[in-house]
Amino acid sequence: DREGLAAQAQPIKVGWLSSLTGPLSSAAIAENQGVELAVEEINKAGGIDGRRVRLTVREEGDTPATAALAVQGLTQLGVDAIIGPTSSTNTLSTLTASVDAGVLTCGPTASALALDEFPDDGLFFRTIPSDSLQAQAIASVVEASGSSTAIVVYLDDDYGRPFAEAAQEAIIARGTRVSATVAFTANEDSVSAAVEQVLANQPEVVAVIADGASGPAIINAIDAAATTRLTYVVNDAIRRPAPSAQPFSAQLSRKVVGVAPVAYATSPAFTQALLGVDPTTTGLYAHNAYDCLAIIALAAQATGSNQPRDLADAVSTVTTSGTGCTTFIACSAALTEGRNINYNGPIGNLSIGPSGNVTTADFDRFRFDASGRDVSDGTITIGND
Repeated sequence: DREGLAAQAQPIKVGWLSSLTGPLSSAAIAENQGVELAVEEINKAGGIDGRRVRLTVREEGDTPATAALAVQGLTQLGVDAIIGPTSSTNTLSTLTASVDAGVLTCGPTASALALDEFPDDGLFFRTIPSDSLQAQAIASVVEASGSSTAIVVYLDDDYGRPFAEAAQEAIIARGTRVSATVAFTANEDSVSAAVEQVLANQPEVVAVIADGASGPAIINAIDAAATTRLTYVVNDAIRRPAPSAQPFSAQLSRKVVGVAPVAYATSPAFTQALLGVDPTTTGLYAHNAYDCLAIIALAAQATGSNQPRDLADAVSTVTTSGTGCTTFIACSAALTEGRNINYNGPIGNLSIGPSGNVTTADFDRFRFDASGRDVSDGTITIGND
């Protein structure tokens, strides 16, 4: 009927919260290109049952306050879904507002463990694995080191505390004794006290949960005072230290190994398509943002709806069971043929559970070369089904 045709023709309205000018811009610019690619593919294919994707972009800014204003603006425009914010801090501070507005939100790079059990009323999912999975990846590297005793050193803030607790539990579960957990803050007295506590416990391996500045600083301080060889296992934030961070010497670099969510798509076809959007793209986390929109669109096709609640209910279904596929086009074709689908994205391994959290993920294992730059050292698959 005419009313049904009108409803079918209505666009799916998606808001994209980006951080193109802030400190997270290196990732956000590439993520923006991933979103643009998804929009292009979906609309070029005729949309979802004739409904095109209409994208509205807002800058999240550098603070929770600016991100809140951006979310408010998008919800007032009546968007069906929001992709972003880029940072975990901004996601945590704005998610209640988008949930209260009844809008589905996808976090492409918000990995904070605090989001695992966030009261989101089922209206939040993310395409990057939680830090709770990264904690398991860290534990896997600690176990592989063959060490019998480990210690967990962490930055004493809202990010570090729950992450360190999860890492401790995961390390113990894999059979390595954790002799102590040591908190520190980024000041000289705290670092000195932490170094003393670490060395007093005589660990064989030190797991470090910190940011790009404080992580290298504490590792350098520990190693300068140590009289025995230690192995350091680090989290993703230490992969690319900030310019202000202390660099690792060639000797120290050989002792550090870390894990991080896969930062670049493994699909050559996706990378080539992304270069078509912008020949200068870095591709950094672009697949995560592409995944958000592809999953939203596939959920819309699977349910025949653009209602946020219907879309949310279908997210796990389209990513966990059925015919494996890695692009919107391939998955959409499978749905059209009446098949169930398992969208795996451009990295080829993505499952999202009913809670909206990634349940199986690949992590990059990385080391540092003699110049102190990170280099890939294979992948680790962590499952939490």
